[in-house]
Amino acid sequence: MQRVIIAVALGLVAAAASASATAQTSQGQAAAAGCSESGPLPNQIRCFIDAAQSAGDVGLCDGAYDFAVRFNCISLYAERSADPAPCERIPIRNNRMLLLRDSCIAGVAAATRSPQLCEQVQLAVVRDGCFLTQVVEFDGAAELCARITKTVVKELCFAPPADPK
Repeated sequence: MQRVIIAVALGLVAAAASASATAQTSQGQAAAAGCSESGPLPNQIRCFIDAAQSAGDVGLCDGAYDFAVRFNCISLYAERSADPAPCERIPIRNNRMLLLRDSCIAGVAAATRSPQLCEQVQLAVVRDGCFLTQVVEFDGAAELCARITKTVVKELCFAPPADPK
């Protein structure tokens, strides 16, 4: 009898959580509905990211007609949620798209100060920049410089800081 009551209670909690998530998604979709008409691209980006974050649904970024708005919304969502998974929403159809996805992942790595995320970056130029950022901007360990593949960037990484005169 007690198991039945617990099972029913758990079912009610799950149903309430599902209804809450559905309501939150509906509110987010309603908020994103007017974003494409919200003026210049920076306003649209802000509108879409606000809607996506309030709903907890990066999928709302897909409602943007302009690719630049969609990409920025996805990237900002990933950075603010400290999760590179939303970057996977950027389809890799060519090297430009790969560059955008890699930039998204590098942005999450910078936002979270997580050099291990740099390993997920496929393009060497973006990966090298990702590691360099960890060392220079965040005082990361110099051994990260050894992971850089381009000689010029590696030398820059190992160089002593400039004298601030």
